[in-house]
Amino acid sequence: MSSLQNTFRKDRSQPHPMEGQTLLKIDGLNKTFKQGGRELHVLQNLSMRIAAGEIVALVGPSGSGKSTLMQIAGLLDSPTSGQVHINGKPVQKMGDDARTKLRREYIGFVYQSHHLLPEFSARENVALPQIIAGKAKKQANAKADEMLKALGLGERLTHRPSTLSGGEQQRVAIARALANDPMLLFADEPTGNLDPKTAEEVFQILLDQVRGRGIGALIATHNMELAEQMDRVMELKAGRIVPF
Repeated sequence: MSSLQNTFRKDRSQPHPMEGQTLLKIDGLNKTFKQGGRELHVLQNLSMRIAAGEIVALVGPSGSGKSTLMQIAGLLDSPTSGQVHINGKPVQKMGDDARTKLRREYIGFVYQSHHLLPEFSARENVALPQIIAGKAKKQANAKADEMLKALGLGERLTHRPSTLSGGEQQRVAIARALANDPMLLFADEPTGNLDPKTAEEVFQILLDQVRGRGIGALIATHNMELAEQMDRVMELKAGRIVPF
């Protein structure tokens, strides 16, 4: 294992204090959209759990509901019916402000497209969510530098996204997602836009960061080789979880 991958890794011979604790619980989830007078049932009676220290792969064909599930689990959308609990907190009756606070404190996101702010440097992209969460700018910048150096970007701290490679941009996105020390990470095709070699490198960095921090993760991917490296694989077909 490289020194890069070792950075932030905790001693896996000792269990993480939260390991095994249920961080995400979904029961009887349904999501229906109306299109042209017809109802489209995207998710149907879906239930699942993710525990601290567990990395779950979410696989399935396009249109099976993976992105919709990620949006609902990450509190960016609401289900038609069913229950979502984040670290034991039921979210269905929460107002927008409470959901935003919960999402900011507990959840990190990595997308297929990095969604970095083009006018800001790598450091500023990672510091910004920390500042929004209330951290002082100096502290936020210091932590951003620490995380980016850990991901092999110590020479690129002040570079804007347009001057970074695809793999470097996605590593910045990973650092940004982890900047506020979330308990849950949702990654939607995080290596989908990368060439195979870069995808493998970035994916290994992502897995190592998640495992080292003892958080729970749900990672959607079409790459079965990557999926099989995770702790568990969940397959979604026509809005339902099926045996894999």
